[in-house]
Amino acid sequence: MKRYLLGFCSVFVVLLTACDTWIDPKINVNPYAPETASYDVVLPTVQAGMAYVMGGDFGRYASCLTQHNTGVDRQHLGIYNYTFTESDVNNAWNTMYSGPMLDLEILIDRAAAEGATHYQGIFHVLQAYNLVTMSDLWGDIPYSAALKGAANTRPAYDKQQEIYAAAAALLDGAVTVLSAPAQGRKPGADDLIFGGKASNWVKAANALRARMAIHAAKMDQLAASTALTALAGAISSNAEDMQFTFGSVETEGNPWYQFNTQRSGDLTFGVKLSEIMNGTNDPRRSAYCEADKDGKFTPACAMGSFYSSINSAVPMLTFTEMKFIEAEANMRLGKAAEAHAAYVAAVKASLARTGVSDADATAFMAQANVDPGATALTLENIMTQKYVAMYTQCESWSDWRRSGFPSLAPVQGNEIPRRFPYPQSERLYNGGNMPAGLTIFSRVWWDK
Repeated sequence: MKRYLLGFCSVFVVLLTACDTWIDPKINVNPYAPETASYDVVLPTVQAGMAYVMGGDFGRYASCLTQHNTGVDRQHLGIYNYTFTESDVNNAWNTMYSGPMLDLEILIDRAAAEGATHYQGIFHVLQAYNLVTMSDLWGDIPYSAALKGAANTRPAYDKQQEIYAAAAALLDGAVTVLSAPAQGRKPGADDLIFGGKASNWVKAANALRARMAIHAAKMDQLAASTALTALAGAISSNAEDMQFTFGSVETEGNPWYQFNTQRSGDLTFGVKLSEIMNGTNDPRRSAYCEADKDGKFTPACAMGSFYSSINSAVPMLTFTEMKFIEAEANMRLGKAAEAHAAYVAAVKASLARTGVSDADATAFMAQANVDPGATALTLENIMTQKYVAMYTQCESWSDWRRSGFPSLAPVQGNEIPRRFPYPQSERLYNGGNMPAGLTIFSRVWWDK
């Protein structure tokens, strides 16, 4: 659903106090400075802040590690070459904790106290999404003791599996309240993702459950079945994608647009991605990549307009991803026909999402190296096409880490990074709690 950015300012709760106890507090209240910001101000700000980081630092850094993009200059050249340091992630970590995650923690408690059930459900889904994403990038992170403001500035870290359990509890609560009639204030146009439609938020919650389940496929034999159960109530069409669409003025621009405008030349199209897409004459190339003067799509080309226009959407959970999860889950369960049907649907959904015509989609799918048929389909086929479809999304790095597909050669050395470094601010101000002895090559919980 198309919605627009209102602003990026973090929302803070303002506590007003009288100067002296003898002053009547009733006359010391400024009616133009409310004690708390209203939901319709905070919700779009939180959504915009999340989308800006997901489509900004998180997406860019992960795209260098997956070789979706090539870092060719300055900071991103270093990340591409695995000179990935604590200072690179400082801004994104601090933005998430002091912005959307802190705001949501306050809002969850407030909505519960005020009985605004559908707002509460939306806040639960958004916070669960943040927790899963952050823990997938870093592993163990602060949560149960964090987001307390000045009450605890050095929070302990929770294990990643504990973060997943906390996210699952948030999603359970969200589905419960969103599946019932709304109580109290109701979200509407201020919800820039789904317009306040509770059923879409329930589907997003189940989509996140499916993602969480399939992440554990390397270590949990029940993961595939659990994912399929969640998918039954998840996003079921491109029109239901959980995504944030940015505005059409410079101050509201998509993060990829802003980066490419301000840092032109720092990133180009990925070598591995161009190899795969050129090898199948992929009709999505013009959406992903600007062709050179000879009409060719090469690693020297800049990002295409579909993801980097000023008003492009930042995807968070999509129908395309859900069908790929369904294909993978069925493949792991030995259900070849079901896996193939879901795989074909996933690729077609991605083609349609990027504006590929029916004729071009049919020609693309007719290639044996794209659709080898149900009996010949492999997990590598599924994950390679998912890699193509998930361009710009940091979730693709999670897919590669747990499946090993597509096969990526390290840019240098013998290993590809498997987690973000903890930020400098944590080492300096919370070093006693920050996990020790880890490098960017250490594996997260579900990647063992």
